[in-house]
Amino acid sequence: MTVSVRATTRSGGIFRSSSVVVESANSGTATRLRCTFAPDGSAGSAPGPAERPGRRRPRRYRDPVHRSPRLSGIVLTAAFLTATGCSSGSHHPTAAAAGRAAATTPTAAAATTAPPTTPSAAAASSTTGAAAPSAPPPSAPPPSTSPGGLRWTACGSLQCATLAVPLDYADPAGPTLGLALARKPARTPAARIGSLLINPGGPGDSGVDDLPAELRSLTATLQNRFDIVSWDPRGVERSAPVHCSDPKASAGGTTSSGSAESAPPLDPAPTTAAGQKALTDAYRAAGQACLQWSGDLLRHVGTDATVEDIERIRLALGDDRLTFIGHSSGTLLGAVYADRYPQHVRAFVLDGPIDPSLTLDQMTLAQAVGFESALRSFFAWCDGTATCPWRPPDPDRTAAFSDLMDRIRQKPLTASGNRIVGVDTFVSGVMSRLTARANWPSLGTALASAERGDGSPLATLASNYQNAGASNAADARQSILCLDHPAPRDPNAYPALAEASKAQAPVFGPVFTWAALSCGVWAVPSTLTPKAVRAAGSPPILVVGTTGDPATPEVWARSLAGQFEHGVLVLRQGAEHVAYYYSACVRAIVDRYVVDGLPPASGTTCAS
Repeated sequence: MTVSVRATTRSGGIFRSSSVVVESANSGTATRLRCTFAPDGSAGSAPGPAERPGRRRPRRYRDPVHRSPRLSGIVLTAAFLTATGCSSGSHHPTAAAAGRAAATTPTAAAATTAPPTTPSAAAASSTTGAAAPSAPPPSAPPPSTSPGGLRWTACGSLQCATLAVPLDYADPAGPTLGLALARKPARTPAARIGSLLINPGGPGDSGVDDLPAELRSLTATLQNRFDIVSWDPRGVERSAPVHCSDPKASAGGTTSSGSAESAPPLDPAPTTAAGQKALTDAYRAAGQACLQWSGDLLRHVGTDATVEDIERIRLALGDDRLTFIGHSSGTLLGAVYADRYPQHVRAFVLDGPIDPSLTLDQMTLAQAVGFESALRSFFAWCDGTATCPWRPPDPDRTAAFSDLMDRIRQKPLTASGNRIVGVDTFVSGVMSRLTARANWPSLGTALASAERGDGSPLATLASNYQNAGASNAADARQSILCLDHPAPRDPNAYPALAEASKAQAPVFGPVFTWAALSCGVWAVPSTLTPKAVRAAGSPPILVVGTTGDPATPEVWARSLAGQFEHGVLVLRQGAEHVAYYYSACVRAIVDRYVVDGLPPASGTTCAS
């Protein structure tokens, strides 16, 4: 993408108003947009055909090749990648209306160019997308203004708006950035209750791009009664995107996950002093690259600031109290918001929840255990499924899997396009298939190919996993996670932690543990401290977990529901991540709670 900016005024390096020219490639064709962003964050154009919300666009992430591994490709982000499992575009499971599983109540037993230094300019270059269509489709709702003054314009079948918010909430009168929002107005205006704000997770997923997929999953009941609203959180795609390399460079990737370069991939779970130093240096260089290319914006894209953005979105929508659904990492946003603004909560659904009281090392170990369990379930499925092609000679599937990983560590695989597949890509590709049983056949195929020396399927799975959710997904994801989850700063602490993790998760434990070091040596300090939430005085808050979810374990759902003063726990029996997409029972519970304010008994379970 090529961006040129003319600023009218600026203060502290942040553009107050700018004129932007954006050129973006889409299937080999170029689209050009001119738009002017006013100081209030409003824009003169809306997303058009090339970058209309919900349309999948070419990924533009480019790693600092050789200087670092793709940080988000390893495990630190794996637990939060709703984009891969359920929230992005075509990956949404179909919210079938057929059959509602019975709910049960609990029983007693139960660089070539200069780095950008202007976050507002970055926001302007991506807030509105590509050229607007000459005329909106007949189904497009008419432009309107929210009670809070937010101005909406047609963008395809949706409405889009931009909200100006402070870059730094410690300096509310200082520089601003623009948040890109999208909504689908309530189908039955006379019965409208208000707005329903959705965050799809990631972190780092584009809510604007995700909204059409959400509309395919949300029930008619919710869409009749609410304006369905989502947004690109700060640091993501259209909302002042962070970058860790030249955003104008051609698309590329790391050597371990798809570059044509020849440098060997780094070991993400090193056991030698030389390997540990190489990984530490690479992580540190990657963080510095993000600071170089994102500037001061990098310090302000975490949950602490985004929660304040949500409060301003509520005010701009004109809602007295907020109705919110958060998936996966979006549950952290909801939990912190509810704790900070309990009096502004109307109805909150936190599905696939994160436990905000956990330290990062506690989280990574729990996730490693969860993925280890899912991997064993995959082994059993593959052995019992004639069409699963992975048939290693060793009947001990864990040993066979570990042997394959060790062989890749010693001699990385080649893949189509002169790509190289190392252990980090191997692990990332495997994890991408473990968040839903429907993905297991493709994992069997990828492992069988790897046994033959072909890393192409794994490279493709890993690339999709790392980049799904937004045009700058990998950069945004890592930047947000490191602000949200402080990690041990001393690299010398990690060998012992990695060794200890083997007792509970021999395959994934060391890789997950070392991935946390990427935040331990991050270029800017974290802004969120692990602590329990309470949301004192709020109405009931619905926390939904899944018993076999490898990404956000059941125990996290139980813990979060118990932390809230009025937490209500619902559990789905299953193995997928984010229950709403897979369970008619859960959707029925959510409908009754969100529309009528009637939560079920805490501990209610859904059989499927």
